[in-house]
Amino acid sequence: MAAIRVIFLLVGAVLGTFFPFVSVILADRGFAPAAIGLVAAAGSLAFAASVPVWGHLADVRLGRAGALRVSVLLSGLALVFFGLPWPAVVLAAMYLGFAATESAMGPLSDAVAVNALARPEREYPWIRLLTSLSFAVVAIACGFLYDQTGYWPATLLYAGVAIALALAAGWAPDRPRADLARFGGTRRRGGSFRVAFGVQPRLPGVLAAIFLVHIGVLGGFTFLALRIIELGGAPSDVALSAGLSALAEVPGMLLAGWLVSRLGLRGMFLLSSLVYAACIATWVMLTSPQLIVATRLVTGFAFASIWVSSVLTMQRLLPSRLQGTGQGLYQTTAFGLAAVLANVTGGLIIGIAGTGPFFALAAVAAASAAIPAWLALPGRREPVPVWSEDDTTVEDSTDGDAATSVLPEVSPDRPPAGPTG
Repeated sequence: MAAIRVIFLLVGAVLGTFFPFVSVILADRGFAPAAIGLVAAAGSLAFAASVPVWGHLADVRLGRAGALRVSVLLSGLALVFFGLPWPAVVLAAMYLGFAATESAMGPLSDAVAVNALARPEREYPWIRLLTSLSFAVVAIACGFLYDQTGYWPATLLYAGVAIALALAAGWAPDRPRADLARFGGTRRRGGSFRVAFGVQPRLPGVLAAIFLVHIGVLGGFTFLALRIIELGGAPSDVALSAGLSALAEVPGMLLAGWLVSRLGLRGMFLLSSLVYAACIATWVMLTSPQLIVATRLVTGFAFASIWVSSVLTMQRLLPSRLQGTGQGLYQTTAFGLAAVLANVTGGLIIGIAGTGPFFALAAVAAASAAIPAWLALPGRREPVPVWSEDDTTVEDSTDGDAATSVLPEVSPDRPPAGPTG
């Protein structure tokens, strides 16, 4: 457990050195708002395309901890090259390479954690809050540092923390790798991702809810920094916006652990999505950087609940040997596909009409996530599937009484229909 705590601390630290400043770093290097949106969208496409590969490698080939080590080191190397004085086209290409390698960090650290925890719904929020805490501290500290130095240290700081994270991942516990033949997946394209959809037919609805809410979340993440700078804010204001949101995630994670026991995963996702949408709507009207920063305290609470409910939904619906894939599905949808739409449309809309219309549409998208969430996420009173150690049986249990069923035999051309969660 100590290794997992260190991993989550370092994940927050490495993200805090660079991610709050992506849009302003690109602007500082000559990219216009529309170009920033296109580069961010292309990075999201690289993210979305690479996460399935990392998930398959993690669950089937390298193990989750092994794949995490490889991806973290490659992302640090890519960002070192990004920091060099290249022409704009080369810089964009370097950023794509970084996005493709960094993409494994979140899903694989979550997969390692939920597989190692005895009671994920109670224990995971306590682990995940370490990432929010370290992100907040490092992001705020880096913001004040960059006030004095400019943004050039960001890539080197990222690479240094990435090396420490890779070392910590070497001590993390892991579960056995998945044998796709067990699920009839060896002759089907799509690898472990295709198998996951066969095992759990509720995934499309769950992913639709995640997609819609993250249009708002990722649109704000990319373009709110530009809004703050336009209103007269400084790099430290950008850092405070991200840092205070992350600090609020710390008690937000603890509140999420309490909410999930009262509202269930579905109820917590619904509530947090609507709260986040309301905060985005205020960005249409607010003209003070300080007031915008203040709203980030609320979005931090909401984002914590969205994250926890998404991670734990994947943990509940899929067996342990497919957790790298399941957490990858969540992050591919949230930080890949949703980010592509948010970044492309955001860059175009802001370039033509300004930030107000974009944030209004982003708020509508986030609020509309409530519809598929209500239909697909696990309800509070639904049985909890408990997979056996070899993932061949599932016990549906809410109060300790289990009804055990055996997965049906399948042909290589047809994966089984799994439990409905």
